[in-house]
Amino acid sequence: MWNFYDSKKFILIHHFNIEKIYTWGTEYKRKREEIRSYAIEKFPDKLHECDWYAFYIEVERSSKRLIDIENVPKLIIDAFSIEQIDKDKSRYPKLGLYPNDSLKHVRAFQIQGKPIDNEKDNTKVWIFGKKIVK
Repeated sequence: MWNFYDSKKFILIHHFNIEKIYTWGTEYKRKREEIRSYAIEKFPDKLHECDWYAFYIEVERSSKRLIDIENVPKLIIDAFSIEQIDKDKSRYPKLGLYPNDSLKHVRAFQIQGKPIDNEKDNTKVWIFGKKIVK
């Protein structure tokens, strides 16, 4: 398992919070665009060149509603694909980190979640880049 916080190997590209949870199912384009609307705030103007990318995702879901946690990462990872941004005709082309979400460009994601007693769902996303070894 990688330690994404190892600053010799990884760089934190961006961290953002979504005040809901999006899962794979229907309305993919709309959901990806909403994810981008949360991510654009404080997104870095200058990006570091990276070998590949990784995601760490935490979700908090109202214990009154069920969720399949494995359906969460797909939309988030796709939201930062240049290919998908172009297909979606997104208003946020600046968020394109990698050409597509193939293994060449996105090699890891970790997700965890917990049920909560209130009604407010939440998703926290950290995007890391693997530093280029020269």
